[in-house]
Amino acid sequence: MSRPVAIVLGAGMAGRVVARALGADHHVVVVDRDADLARQAADPVAGEAAVVDLLDVGDVERFREDVLARLGRIDAVVHLVGGWRGSTSVDQGALDAWDAIAPGVFGTVRTTTVVFREALMSSGGCYVIVSSTAAAKPTAGNVAYATAKAAAETWIGGLAHSFKDTGARAVIVAVKALVDGSMREAQPEQAFSGYTDTRDLATAIHGIVGGDAPNGARRDLTEA
Repeated sequence: MSRPVAIVLGAGMAGRVVARALGADHHVVVVDRDADLARQAADPVAGEAAVVDLLDVGDVERFREDVLARLGRIDAVVHLVGGWRGSTSVDQGALDAWDAIAPGVFGTVRTTTVVFREALMSSGGCYVIVSSTAAAKPTAGNVAYATAKAAAETWIGGLAHSFKDTGARAVIVAVKALVDGSMREAQPEQAFSGYTDTRDLATAIHGIVGGDAPNGARRDLTEA
């Protein structure tokens, strides 16, 4: 059997670490709008880098078909596309924040779940999103972000329902915020209370992709 294939959407701080973790037993394809960032995340695990417009269904479909034609399968899709913008209240700033972050936080979940759904059902694979504890705790300052995350979680719940009896899984991982070594070094006085280290996130996602979370699960890493 060919090596399983994992697609990592987003080559930021978390994407780089998750790619390394999955690269231990998967062929990894890292997708980002920045080709250099995608390559930096893919190179350490001899993976592939790709630039794809994740809001364009046609572009994502072309990417899927290319992966399937060359690699034969898609076993995992890990959504790490994020973004943050707050507001002072439920005001014009909240509307502007929604317009800025909703496409990446929520829009890319919609397109990629639709495009990769059948491939994941064929392989018995897993779609994972990293959400936020803010989804259940909206405030005037985070209303746009919390709403986008809550919408993404609702969509993934629908995806999980569509996977019933297929062997495929959709799983949510929730964090308050992420931190890595470089952030700790830059802000040694900061406690980062409740934050999840990217290494712990990567370990959790590797386990989930490997099968240690059922379809429809929501794992809150702040409770770990």
